[in-house]
Amino acid sequence: MKLAPYILARLTPTTRPKGFAEFLVALLGELAKGRPISRTTLARTLGWPAEQVAAVLEQATSTEYDNDGNIIGYVLTLRETSHVLEIDNRRLYAWCALDTLMLPALIGRTARVSSHCAATGAPVSLTVSPSEIQAVEPAGMAVSLVLPQEAADVRQSFCCHVHFFASVPTAEDWASKHQGLEGLAIVSVHEAFGLGQEFNRHLLQTMSSRTP
Repeated sequence: MKLAPYILARLTPTTRPKGFAEFLVALLGELAKGRPISRTTLARTLGWPAEQVAAVLEQATSTEYDNDGNIIGYVLTLRETSHVLEIDNRRLYAWCALDTLMLPALIGRTARVSSHCAATGAPVSLTVSPSEIQAVEPAGMAVSLVLPQEAADVRQSFCCHVHFFASVPTAEDWASKHQGLEGLAIVSVHEAFGLGQEFNRHLLQTMSSRTP
């Protein structure tokens, strides 16, 4: 996948605020419990001062909040989207198709994913564990990818263009009508999963390489 190194370069934590990897993993773990998380709770989970949490959130402009100011979404969200993850009998959601393939490894849980083909509306589903994907239906499922823009709002610059499709030909037909998207590419769901795993490795290496 020729686009993969460029996607990784723009999504990896080296372009994010200091401590972003730790922040993301902790936040996802809390959101996976299926309830909003306050800044105070997140700071306690991370062992950070409130000011450090606020500094990261200030740059993570896509973060979703409820009316009380609690965090309800960042990549994984409590707010309904087209991409459903059933985790430990809880119904959660993701911002895009690639997110559903990455999240199980980051939260250490297997997810049953259901969504729809962005071109035809046909249902698609698969089971995603931290290390593999199974029960892919339809078997030829594809994913669209674009080159992320270097912007804080990753949801608008990347996620909203990353979809599931029932097949590669269906996705390629859709892509032919969306040529204005920078770096638009169609890959199999297995290739997309591999990209997600590579991103996760970069993220976790960033955490493990930090000095205490």
